[in-house]
Amino acid sequence: ENVASIGGELSLASPLLSNWLAWMHAHHPTLALNVDVAPMAQLLERVRDGSIDLAVLYDPPSQPGLTGELLVDEKLVMVTTSKTRAPSPEDYVHVDWGPAFNENLRAAFPELANAAVTSSLGPLALAYVLKVGGSGYFRSQVAKPFLDSKQLRLAPNAPAFSYSIRAVYATDSDSELIATMRSGLRACVEQG
Repeated sequence: ENVASIGGELSLASPLLSNWLAWMHAHHPTLALNVDVAPMAQLLERVRDGSIDLAVLYDPPSQPGLTGELLVDEKLVMVTTSKTRAPSPEDYVHVDWGPAFNENLRAAFPELANAAVTSSLGPLALAYVLKVGGSGYFRSQVAKPFLDSKQLRLAPNAPAFSYSIRAVYATDSDSELIATMRSGLRACVEQG
């Protein structure tokens, strides 16, 4: 059976996985395609047990038997609606970008540990900041149009943090199928 099974976190479903589906359909029309959107831990387990061929994840931990290939080295940048104030716990919206980010944030801004608003979904937090005002860390590519339109500005003296997107697959998996899937992902990343 010619099936390519891919998984991804919700925040990567659109546009990356939807673009990948279209690319695969155009370039490999005989392959059946299966997409699973789930949390990282579940997707890593499914790659390990072979129920999906590959997962697309933000900053996954390295694990024995799995290969993580860098697709995009994204940055998280702090943006704000304020023209004057430094981010404070009262107006900071915390997005849970994972353990590495949380650790880096605590080191850089220990005072932001008790944010007034916390979200597990970046787009929801960004919509909140745009509507109500405040600051938060968001993916640089997502923030760019709002920075360009001056709805947001980069928070002064706030470090950017790496938040890379990786393709994770079993090291001993079917190399031809995985190579095809990876080619599609790379093509979609290059198209933006």
